[in-house]
Amino acid sequence: MPGWTTVGSPAKASELNSDMKRGAPGQKVQPVPIRRKGAQLALEKGLPANIDAERFILGSILLDDARFIDVAGIVSNDDFALEKHRRIFGRMKELHERGEKIDRVTLANELMRWNELDSVDGLSYLVSLDDGLPHISNLGSYLRIIRNKSTLRRIALTAQHVMNRALMAEDDPEQILAGAAEMLASIGKTCGVSTAIADLPAVGELQDVVRYIREPELPEGAVIGLTGDSGSGKSTLATAWARDVIATGRPACFLDRENSRQGVHDRMKRLGLTDGPRLRWSGGWIGEDAPLPDAPAVVEWVTACDPRPLLVVDSTVAFMAGSDENNASDMRKFLHRARRLADLGATVVVLHHDGKADSARDFRGSSDFKAALDMAFHCTNVSSDSRLDRIRLRCFKSRFGFSGEIVYHYADGRMVRDERSHAPERTAAELLTGILRLNPGITAGDFENRAFRQGIARGRARDFLGDGVLEGSIERKSGPKNAKQYMWLGGERE
Repeated sequence: MPGWTTVGSPAKASELNSDMKRGAPGQKVQPVPIRRKGAQLALEKGLPANIDAERFILGSILLDDARFIDVAGIVSNDDFALEKHRRIFGRMKELHERGEKIDRVTLANELMRWNELDSVDGLSYLVSLDDGLPHISNLGSYLRIIRNKSTLRRIALTAQHVMNRALMAEDDPEQILAGAAEMLASIGKTCGVSTAIADLPAVGELQDVVRYIREPELPEGAVIGLTGDSGSGKSTLATAWARDVIATGRPACFLDRENSRQGVHDRMKRLGLTDGPRLRWSGGWIGEDAPLPDAPAVVEWVTACDPRPLLVVDSTVAFMAGSDENNASDMRKFLHRARRLADLGATVVVLHHDGKADSARDFRGSSDFKAALDMAFHCTNVSSDSRLDRIRLRCFKSRFGFSGEIVYHYADGRMVRDERSHAPERTAAELLTGILRLNPGITAGDFENRAFRQGIARGRARDFLGDGVLEGSIERKSGPKNAKQYMWLGGERE
């Protein structure tokens, strides 16, 4: 049929025999020579494959390497029929695991590093993969084709092996049948096609309620963003969360490309957090960068943890080296790494800086940062002298119904949540008071801008000034060009 290709002709006989030696996963299968003419004819007709679909998938990754995560979640190296496609996909995987860009140049360099460029027909073949290829919005159909053909090939190899055992008559029929059933069952588990729509479980069967490891900040199995300016206390707060979570018997891990060992040690000491079997902290001081969130070692550790861990990524920009945080595709690609751990049950906290512009006060970079999160909090240090005292968390994204503000008090190594209902309002008043104290003679416009950058609405800041003038705690006078200037006179505002 047009557009369909088969491989496994006589030139592929050695590759077929190699696959037969491997057998199904976990099986030790000895090669048996094909001695019947009918079997040889089956071999010569070739194994099912669709080379065009394989090229489309590889070319689409070269056009947009953010797609690699979606592709790798469905197919593996062995699902590609051609050896050169298996090599190309394998080197793409290595680039992805190191957090490097996947394009023609980096892929060619990786293949050359392993002396494999010639084995994939050189740079010209890599160029041809995406040359003239349109942007395909949905790769699902092509992935299903590749997976189906891979499954058919493995079924054929299994059937060939069973036939050889029967023809050789070296085992009892019961043993041959039992071995065939086991191998086919293994194919069904590891090489089967995607779950049919009709077989998808009901959402209620998966989990009927939202569970929290700390309510409402940390829903279990979610990706949470924690943003703020440098010195806002977000790293200290995340460390305090880890300390409290560990005390409940749940493990925690930090993937840290932001802080020095000395800085981490000082923070742990201040918070009373000690090393132990439930705490893992990966930083550059171990001799290499902390791994990416979806690195095999991290995925393996998360899967082995019971209960599933809290994982803190510090910080977004440090893990996006070589990528553009303003690019939606790059940002989505990074957060997809965190999503993979959340899908395994981990609670992932991603630290990120806020922006300087009014339009980016919650977070810096692409709007896909917010879009990809389950919950997100902006962190503000309310202390007037820049030391950590009170930390205000303002929720700016939630998929779990929570909205509002939370206040933490930091003192004597403790980070304690203020449970008073009016705590956020009091904290906002303290923040506005601090702005006014530190900037005597400030204009109303400048005051509103500074308040807005701290997450307080302009109208709220404007009312604060007006009420203070009426109460006598704020002085208003005319300045240059008749501008109104404001000065704090004293007293406490609530």
